[in-house]
Amino acid sequence: MTMKQLFKNQYVYSLFTKGTIAFLGISETVFLNRYLGPSLKGEFAFVLNIINIMVLILNLGIYQSYPFFKRKLIENVKNEYFNIIIFQFIIYLLIGLVAEMFLRDMSYLIIVTLGPIMILSSQLSFIALVEDINLRNKLSIGNELFYAVSLFFIFVFAPQSIWYIFALLIIKDIVIILRIIYKFGFKLSLRSLDFRLMKDTIKFGIYPMITMLLITLNYKADIIILGFFVDYEQIGYYTIGVGLANMVWLIPDAFKDVLFAKTSKKDSIDDIKFSIKFNFYVSLVIIGIIIIGGRFIINLLYGPDFLTAYPVTTVIFIGILPMIFYKMIVSLFNAKGKQKVSFTILLIAVIFNVIGNFILIPQFGIIGSAVASVISYSICGVVFTYIFLKDFDVKVHELFIFDTDEIQRLKKIIVKKK
Repeated sequence: MTMKQLFKNQYVYSLFTKGTIAFLGISETVFLNRYLGPSLKGEFAFVLNIINIMVLILNLGIYQSYPFFKRKLIENVKNEYFNIIIFQFIIYLLIGLVAEMFLRDMSYLIIVTLGPIMILSSQLSFIALVEDINLRNKLSIGNELFYAVSLFFIFVFAPQSIWYIFALLIIKDIVIILRIIYKFGFKLSLRSLDFRLMKDTIKFGIYPMITMLLITLNYKADIIILGFFVDYEQIGYYTIGVGLANMVWLIPDAFKDVLFAKTSKKDSIDDIKFSIKFNFYVSLVIIGIIIIGGRFIINLLYGPDFLTAYPVTTVIFIGILPMIFYKMIVSLFNAKGKQKVSFTILLIAVIFNVIGNFILIPQFGIIGSAVASVISYSICGVVFTYIFLKDFDVKVHELFIFDTDEIQRLKKIIVKKK
């Protein structure tokens, strides 16, 4: 099998992409953490999490409805969505420009500037994912390479300041937007803007939007709540564990991206079962490596200033396992229009997370926050898995034991067939 044939397989190419992004991501965290130090890194993470939550609320979940309406074979659906999200971007940009006239705090200026750009970038990236996952992955590699190289130059030449990093994020997202528009041939025609479709996409997307908000709160609420109890330096240590866990999550995310594309056309139950097994065992090995060699890894990457992050990192990594099940299953739920189910489960998980953080942080600090997050992740993963097993007649052992065909699939890496 040639390399060209190998990379035709969506899973292989997606894994290659995520692996490359993980390598670049680790490089980025090295430059970022060493450049900012624990305290400024904590402040940067706190502000960025607020922006991320704002972005998720204001995007209205429009892009989340794309697989559903694509299944309905709406004519020229790609450009119809492009018109809608550009219209949305223009509205938010105008609001941001007006707001900037009255804002003096630099943090607020960054939020109203970066927010609309990040909304447009996330909308376009998701549509690109569904339309052509391999092309989207090529663009992702280029974008991360640009960001990593830029961070290196900031690390070497710029004085220490979080505002250089935020400026770079703005430039990065603008580059992403322009490249996707060019490569995917989006054509803007606001005159033909379909307000009825816009209404339908928002109506459909409101549950996925709230669901994504709950997912983000499940991941990010801890950092925001920590801001009320500990200083930025402690948050900086906490973000080391979160950052390394995010690198590991790129592996299941590679499969999740493919499953989003596949489940927009059919259920793909066998693909979901295979993806759960593969990611579970890979993540189990990585968790073992972190437990055994985590101190060495943190010292090597970020220096001795961040060694305090080791205990909280090991706790956070345990939460990776239950979230694998969620990540692999949720694409099917969304494609089949089961947003309310996803919403209810995540709402329960987030409530446990928030309550757990407020109870545990005052007594145990960042370790308490990590424990609360792991409990929340476990609730989410277990409930999603139970519903999946029940609704699709899947046995528990099918999520943990490879059958003969799957073993052959692992060995040979079957080339995608249309």
